Order: sequence, then C-alpha cells, then structure tokens
Amino acid sequence: MPDLELSFASGFEAHTFEAIAKELRASGAKVELRRRPPEGPYAFLEWLIPTALILWVAKPYLQEFSKTTGELHAKAFHAGLSRLWSKVFGPKPEVTYNIVSSSGKYKSSVFSAALSLRALRNDNGEVIHLLPMVTSSEDFSLAADRFIQLMQSHYSLEGADGLTKTMPLVKYLNHPNFQALIYMNPETKRLELIDYVESSKAGKLITHPIPE
Repeated sequence: MPDLELSFASGFEAHTFEAIAKELRASGAKVELRRRPPEGPYAFLEWLIPTALILWVAKPYLQEFSKTTGELHAKAFHAGLSRLWSKVFGPKPEVTYNIVSSSGKYKSSVFSAALSLRALRNDNGEVIHLLPMVTSSEDFSLAADRFIQLMQSHYSLEGADGLTKTMPLVKYLNHPNFQALIYMNPETKRLELIDYVESSKAGKLITHPIPE
C-alpha cells in the first residue's frame, strides 16, 4: 500500500505529475500515480463527484508526521504540494476540469473540481477535503496542514477528536458508506464539516465548524 497516491482522471497522462511524485518521494515515502477509468456524466450530487486529481494520504504516513521522521516528511510533502498548486491553481494551470451532469450540462460549484485530498476514517469511511475555486499557495499549504492535524487527531483520539464529535451533526454520517466532506474556511482558516445534502437543498453552503 502506498503512503501517497495521486489518482488522476483518464484524460491526463502520468508524466504530467512525475515531478510532483519525485518531490513527495524525497522523504522516502512510497508514492503511486494511478489513472482512473473514464467516469462520464453524473446524476448524483456534485459534492460527491471525484475531482480530476485526488491525493490519497495513508494512515501510517500521516502518523509519521508526529515521529522522528516527521520533519523530513513534512518538507517533502509541502514541496510536492507547491508543485501541485502550480498545476491546479497557479497563474497558468495545466489541470482544469468541468463536471458534466447526466443532462450534458456543466455544473458550477464553489469548490474546485480539479483537486481534493482524501484519507480514511477510523470506521473506513472517507474524509474528503475540498478546496475553493480560488485558493492561494499559502491557503493550500495551510489547508493541507489542517487536514494532517485533523486526521492525526482522529486516529490517535479514536472518538474524542473534533471530526468524530462533529459528524453526528450531519445525520447521514453515522455510516461509513457516506463520505465526510470538509474544507478550510478562507476567512477563519478553520476546518468545517459540510452538510452536502442540506447545502444542495438550500442552494447555499451549510457547514459545522470542527473544534481543534
């Protein structure tokens, strides 16, 4: 099992992301690039549609950040993120992505369809960190740090952590089949849990702050 996996949509080529993988491997991390099969139009909520790039972060790798090798991991991780930001959010992004509904129309979103971060919860459900359409390099780096801290706490505290305490506020998250969507509020710089069903019904973002 890799420490980090960069999964990319079928329209992209692996060589596009080799420089990112090289940076991430600098700490000795096992990094894999994986092309996903064609995904076609979607009929379900746009919140749940896979982004063009998905950076999966494994539990053992996250736990290493708090050990003796943590500084080395963190340096390489952020070097890779810097290259990733340039490809997705930089002045001349190479990765752009549009979400197409089952009717053939493009779906608009407050979040980027190009990139998300993911990890597994203690119950083996997914945590998906979404990013605003416009995300600065500084906010991207900070959001990644917040994500790492959130998941480290989730793994070590096992039920007494902020994510687990917040999830009951979104009634359908009591089952691992449902993904927990989060994002970093660009104003408060704090992570929030997204209620994507109620947000879709209301036509606006409905969230719950995650305590640190």
